Amino acid sequence: MELKLYSVSELSTILKLHPKTILRFINEGKIQARKIGRSWMVSEDDLKRYCHSELSSEPAQVLVPNYDTIGERISVSAVVEISEQNSEEATRISNSLNALLNSEKESNGKSRFDFFYYPEIQKAKYVFYGSPGFIGRVLRSFDVLCRKQGEYYE
Repeated sequence: MELKLYSVSELSTILKLHPKTILRFINEGKIQARKIGRSWMVSEDDLKRYCHSELSSEPAQVLVPNYDTIGERISVSAVVEISEQNSEEATRISNSLNALLNSEKESNGKSRFDFFYYPEIQKAKYVFYGSPGFIGRVLRSFDVLCRKQGEYYE
């Protein structure tokens, strides 16, 4: 029995794909091929195996979201940036925030707080991660800090 081999350009015509796509499929192992000299060659059996696997592939499964667990899956983050000329003051604010967050540990759930101070730009960044309720409480706390005798600073 004679072994029928196809070149990349022949496969390109048969499969109606660009030759570079054929070469990519060969490199990814989707199409089995062997190199003869400088050319990739695909046997008739390997071509049939590729075509049948493409035809027999199962359709993508549609995943239905489980809305009962949405609260467990949602995580929110917030970044609060404060212009601060001195790192000691930024650290004092960070320690106060840490104490506040640790005092309400039960209601904060899986929350996290990171603090960064950038002396070159004189800014402190406070990064919060957690549930929407936790982030809401944190932002309301900063909102209260921004108010002074009924005024609001923007």
